[in-house]
Amino acid sequence: MPGFGPAPDFEAAERPRARVYITARSHRGGQQNFCVRTCDGRFFPLPRVSETADVKACEAACPAAEVKLYSGSDIDSARTEAGETYKTLANAFRFQREMVPQCSCSAGASTGLSPIAIEDDMTLRTGDIIAADDGFKIAAITSGQRRSVLFRPLSKAKAQALGLARLSSR
Repeated sequence: MPGFGPAPDFEAAERPRARVYITARSHRGGQQNFCVRTCDGRFFPLPRVSETADVKACEAACPAAEVKLYSGSDIDSARTEAGETYKTLANAFRFQREMVPQCSCSAGASTGLSPIAIEDDMTLRTGDIIAADDGFKIAAITSGQRRSVLFRPLSKAKAQALGLARLSSR
């Protein structure tokens, strides 16, 4: 049985980079919409409105690439309206293995998603921590007639306690 030992001593340039995994929270009845870029399988969650509006929102979020809308409790079980699963997409999870040239949501970029203002990100929830130019901030969302997003600075002590301080160059 393999055991755990100390990490190998790497030089800073050789040190492996930590992987970051993005998971989407389940919404209404455990169903979540995922907008999927077909050229590399990159996906991101979308708020559920109506099937027609969701498809249009997906296309608007990624106008420079072909996209498909999938729904499910998570990406592994997500299906299109026609019943196709994400896993059967030819490029499913390809974005995790490689950068695909000319696969971008933004016509001016070679790769990546279209930039949106953080305040307009409908996946943002109260308590989420974001990295801003002037430090880490905690989101506070108010809803009602109009959605409002406020950001409070995260103290250096709290950032250090959460292990975020080492991520900042400030």
